[in-house]
Amino acid sequence: MNYTVRAGDTLNSIAARFGVPVQELIRVNNIAYPYYIYVGQNLYIPVTATPAPTSDVERRLTRVENRVDALRDDYTKVDDRVDRLETRVNRLEARVTRLERLVPGPVPTPAPTPPPRPRPTATPRPR
Repeated sequence: MNYTVRAGDTLNSIAARFGVPVQELIRVNNIAYPYYIYVGQNLYIPVTATPAPTSDVERRLTRVENRVDALRDDYTKVDDRVDRLETRVNRLEARVTRLERLVPGPVPTPAPTPPPRPRPTATPRPR
């Protein structure tokens, strides 16, 4: 299918309209970097692609579903990280417990070091 670029069109908006990946549009039309298109340009839209949702409600629903999927992935990543951190905390607590058993009593704090004494200043010798 052919499409003529209109004012305000972008590769992203055209791809969304026809349900085609942007990279596919770029590839089949041999659009070179920096991927400029211009008004009146004819673009080939691959017909094997599934058509975009027909109504605004369907488009919005698809967008919400994609966002929910992305949030679910983020949640899974955060949950995995929390599990790893809990494991580390448990290991550290076990190490502290073992160390507390090895030390018989409270660890004495070292005495503070006194401040350095000022050096005497040299006085010139009389001639």
